[in-house]
Amino acid sequence: MNMLVADVMTVRLLCARAETPVKEVARRLVRNRIGGMPVVDAEGQLQGMVTESDIQPLGNERAGRIVQTAADVMTRPVISLSEEDTVAEAARVLSRHRIKRAPVLREGRVVGIVTKSDLLRPYLRADGEIRLDVEEALLDDGVSEGATVEVTVDEGIVRLAGTVRDQRQSALISKLARAVDGVVDVQDLMVTATPQAVR
Repeated sequence: MNMLVADVMTVRLLCARAETPVKEVARRLVRNRIGGMPVVDAEGQLQGMVTESDIQPLGNERAGRIVQTAADVMTRPVISLSEEDTVAEAARVLSRHRIKRAPVLREGRVVGIVTKSDLLRPYLRADGEIRLDVEEALLDDGVSEGATVEVTVDEGIVRLAGTVRDQRQSALISKLARAVDGVVDVQDLMVTATPQAVR
């Protein structure tokens, strides 16, 4: 139900080695229309990250420094993700660190990369898939017990109609629906049953 980094990451990777010339790094970034790439050793272990901004001319900031290879410009330590992180967790990491991409590691080895645009994929899910996942979430959690809830989805907007026991149950149902991947918004149209109607 909650998409993982493994579901959205790019696995066809372009990586650099520490000794890759900066000019070659720039050529790969431009040719492949990407903004950055991991720097790895011979075993695929992450060494650093090199991005467009790392290789932009910086005027006097590099005066006296020799800049020839990826090792000379790469960022380290690198903020990374795991395949088991949820898309929501990954989005929070990128936002918190103000970065556009992060490598995905398995036992220190780079197995993928996630960009901000990859994290939009849950919003591309079909309305029918979203509806089924919302209904499943409500059944699995048992929160809808004693309620009659009809779920419809249009352009990612979930509409919940029907009868619930009380406002607390309504709030819990809405919260569960909102947590489903691809949900843009939730409209709570549920009404509270009169005490006599609930058994």
